[in-house]
Amino acid sequence: MPPPVFLEGEQLVQLLRGDDSGATCVLDVRDEDFRGGHVRGCLNIWSENFYEDDDVDALIQKHGLLRYKQVVVTCFMSQQRGPFCAKRLASRLDAMDAQQTPKIYVLYGGMRKLKQDYAGEVDLLQDVCL
Repeated sequence: MPPPVFLEGEQLVQLLRGDDSGATCVLDVRDEDFRGGHVRGCLNIWSENFYEDDDVDALIQKHGLLRYKQVVVTCFMSQQRGPFCAKRLASRLDAMDAQQTPKIYVLYGGMRKLKQDYAGEVDLLQDVCL
């Protein structure tokens, strides 16, 4: 499996504010630190749910991830949990052999950087604590 593809915060903002904003799912894999601020409308699925294939398959189905054009995975800094979960998600999507699957990205710099750059933008972020 190739390494995850990183997406800059500016690119994510363009996707979320664009005409096709519903085609992007932001998947935040943080646990308790999710409460420090997150992308408005994101899914919060803790990274511990990505270890077992059956669990990843179930969350893909439960949250309808196949309907998106892209899924952007993030954690606090996108150095550990985010890339791991993105790889697991991409692996399971490949195994499903679906006609169309979303492109999987990792948010470069994670929520830490996104909050620094866009903290006052309430259309993008909510519950931000700096």
